[in-house]
Amino acid sequence: MAITPELQHTIGKTASFSGTSLHTGEKVSLKLHSAPTDHGIKFKRKDLQDEPTIDAKINNLKTVERATTLGEGALRVHTVEHVLSALSAMGVDNAIVEMDANEPPIGDGSAQPYVDLIKKAGVTAQEQPRKFFDVREPMHMESKTGALLVLLPDDTFRISCTQAGPNNRFAQFLSTEITPAIFEREIAPARTFVYYEDVQPLMEGTAAFRRRIRSAQNS
Repeated sequence: MAITPELQHTIGKTASFSGTSLHTGEKVSLKLHSAPTDHGIKFKRKDLQDEPTIDAKINNLKTVERATTLGEGALRVHTVEHVLSALSAMGVDNAIVEMDANEPPIGDGSAQPYVDLIKKAGVTAQEQPRKFFDVREPMHMESKTGALLVLLPDDTFRISCTQAGPNNRFAQFLSTEITPAIFEREIAPARTFVYYEDVQPLMEGTAAFRRRIRSAQNS
């Protein structure tokens, strides 16, 4: 899929993807629509009155714990990280992500279904130049949990990351340029995972809930 780096791009035609959402278990249908230049990525809640939209911008970021949530006023969209990463990496600047629930389909737990959806829709160049954030000197920020983000000047968009597991039990490192081809081949198929320590309370809670249901049914 050829991308002209200097120009903005949008979705070539409407394409849809249906499935089950991760946290609510609801059936949800998602559609990608084209959008005009300088529109950015917006989520439309088709299931709500007046079909409100929310911009996928950093000032609308609410939480990143176990999922990325965007919010504006009372409006929320959850678990949007896979569709957003796919749109960005595949070169889409402007699009409407329409959903009839508060989070997208989880698919197989990776960004691959959204890469496939974008390829199905196609990506079209628009007659307006892109706006770039030009990193001219090193920048960094650190979270209270010790996560460190460093921005360095480079001629390409490259990500280098180190992940150390709970109590530094293991370490993983990756450094790669991000292009549509590399993202599709190396990044998109990676599936969501959790540590057992994080999911254990949820599993125990679910098991206790099922025991109560069986007890009520047998009484």
